[in-house]
Amino acid sequence: MIATFFTKSTPIHYVFAFIYLFGLFLAHLNSNVFNFLIGAFSLFLLLASVLLAKFIISKNDLNKKNNYSLVAICFFIGLFMQEIFIFDDILIANIFLLLAIRKIYSIRNPININKKVFDASFWILISSVFYIPILYFFIILFTALILYSHFNLKNLVVIISAILSATIFLYLMEVISSGYINIVDFTTVLFFDIPTLDYISSFDENILNISWSIKTIVFFSFLIPLIFIFIWNMFIKKNERRRTTTLIFLTTILALIIFISNLNSMAFVFLFFPLIIIFTSCVEQARSKRVKNLVLSIGLLSPYLLILF
Repeated sequence: MIATFFTKSTPIHYVFAFIYLFGLFLAHLNSNVFNFLIGAFSLFLLLASVLLAKFIISKNDLNKKNNYSLVAICFFIGLFMQEIFIFDDILIANIFLLLAIRKIYSIRNPININKKVFDASFWILISSVFYIPILYFFIILFTALILYSHFNLKNLVVIISAILSATIFLYLMEVISSGYINIVDFTTVLFFDIPTLDYISSFDENILNISWSIKTIVFFSFLIPLIFIFIWNMFIKKNERRRTTTLIFLTTILALIIFISNLNSMAFVFLFFPLIIIFTSCVEQARSKRVKNLVLSIGLLSPYLLILF
């Protein structure tokens, strides 16, 4: 029943998703005007990033034409609805990161490779200003260049040019907003204040001391099986689009590392793009309608049931 409803893409699905999420928004809302405004603005940015993610998925044919992805969106946003009432720069960082991901995933098309590499590098650096660990997503850019045989000296020069351009842009913005700042000091803060060993150490500590709330248990119980099913269906069982699947898997791993290192924040938004693809793909690949309906039902019911706990 549910699977049939979401099989074909229609505007009514978006109305359903809006009502579904707005209900959860009201359920978590405190009777405070400021709390409402912050939550509404955060939810707006979150939905903007989701629409951008859906556009990237559609543009690169990463899923079929259906609206199973809306169930994934309702599930993941609904599960972490409480976090949106505390505004975080991560929301802005994620939008810029998605602009970079859009260019990275389009590298499979050999047209205008240099421009795509430049844009991806530029947006990753801009995004990292709001959340420094985003710099690790350069790994995906280099991986894409290697997978699609575009890793060469020319593209390395393009990446360096993009970094220099972004640095100059950020420096000028800093001068306009705060007045003169020494270019050496600015560059040092921008490039050398990167959490490397400290970030890895905090990741290890969070793994050992992870707070296993009901929400976290439900999230990982849903996520881990889907990732394994996705890898089996798209990478092991099939012999097509392995390079794209590799990029999706790597994006998921990096997003998970960032999320686990900062559980009590909006860092879950970095998982939206890969998880929408993985969730939708797994539902599409399921042959049994009962399995499809079960997965979709769990996805829709879980956020509302967790309100009781």
